[in-house]
Amino acid sequence: MHLTDHLTDVQLNEYLDEAASERAQIEAHLISCGECSARLTDLQALFSELESLPDLALTRSLAAPFTSPRSLPVQLPAWFPLTVTLQAAIALAALVIAAPFAIRLFPLPAAPSLGRVFIQLQTQWTAWLDRLPAASQFKMPILPSLSFELSSLFLMSALVVVSMLWLVGNGLLLRDQIK
Repeated sequence: MHLTDHLTDVQLNEYLDEAASERAQIEAHLISCGECSARLTDLQALFSELESLPDLALTRSLAAPFTSPRSLPVQLPAWFPLTVTLQAAIALAALVIAAPFAIRLFPLPAAPSLGRVFIQLQTQWTAWLDRLPAASQFKMPILPSLSFELSSLFLMSALVVVSMLWLVGNGLLLRDQIK
């Protein structure tokens, strides 16, 4: 640092905070430069005036909009997982029961039935096995044909019963939540 240069505000602040690396040079400059000494005195007066001000409490929290309130997690009742499982099982049963009725109402385009797909896969598998010399002793069992008919009245009544059970179950589950 040259004697003709003045100290910067950063250097003066570092000197006051006792964080300046060139402390001896700054002190030497302050002895020889009245202008920098006056600026240092003004900064010291400003900082001591700031320190003497009382701490004021804020009228509202500035952090409140940015922080979420910490709340304890809600403890679920012990029977809740069982109820959810039962509802899922009932919904699956309702879908299985209503599927044939829905297929009758909304027929799908001609697509192979699941049984025919299995039979085709079985014939291809057995043809492949017949080509293998060691597998000629293995015989694949034949799939039995499963066909049963349910009346539309039975399907509709089953769907109504399952829907009513679902509504009652939800009503019991949520009765304390509605209040």
